Amino acid sequence: MRVGLANVKWQTAPASSKRGEVVVGIAPESREYGLTRGKVFPADQATSLLNPLRRLVQSPGRTVGAMGLPPDATVLEVGSGPGFFSPSIARALPRGHLVVVDLQSEMLVIARARLGQAVNASVAQADACELPVGTGRADAVFLATMLGEVPDRDRCIEEVRRVLRPGGVVVIAETRRDSDFIPMSKLRALVERHQFSFVERRGMAWQYVARFQTREA
Repeated sequence: MRVGLANVKWQTAPASSKRGEVVVGIAPESREYGLTRGKVFPADQATSLLNPLRRLVQSPGRTVGAMGLPPDATVLEVGSGPGFFSPSIARALPRGHLVVVDLQSEMLVIARARLGQAVNASVAQADACELPVGTGRADAVFLATMLGEVPDRDRCIEEVRRVLRPGGVVVIAETRRDSDFIPMSKLRALVERHQFSFVERRGMAWQYVARFQTREA
């Protein structure tokens, strides 16, 4: 049985679904912000992530289609930024729920506005290594061009594994246009050592969407 919003165990209070409101949750760990490798993409540059031309090379519709989401799934979008993918994910979940998570509350204000009046989505500020959902509560976790910004990637993937139910999936989108691009071979080595099995990759070596499924220890 898939888990709806009422059964999600929050470690911090979920944000109101009202437009523009964001709940500030767990205080994020100290991070460096900037546009160079290994730094968190700063919120004051958020509009560049919403450039319409980005759709030509990283289509939200195709990306969400590659996730293979059931319509009643509970999904975490981790490191959402200003919500480039968020509306497309929410539309794919007519009977499910989307929890949009980012380190920066400023990013979440933009993401919440882009979600409009969607009642099947919530936003919460949290670190990718301390997700605001209880163990085994999510059907899927989505990470797009953000894993390379996380100092402890193993801890992040372990946290993703924690929140996923048995048989849940993590979907990771990467592009070489991002300074923190992770090649497929390195991504597989990272994810598979945390009790995940590789399912498929869609796209090219320099730009892809990879899907992994939880496996028993």
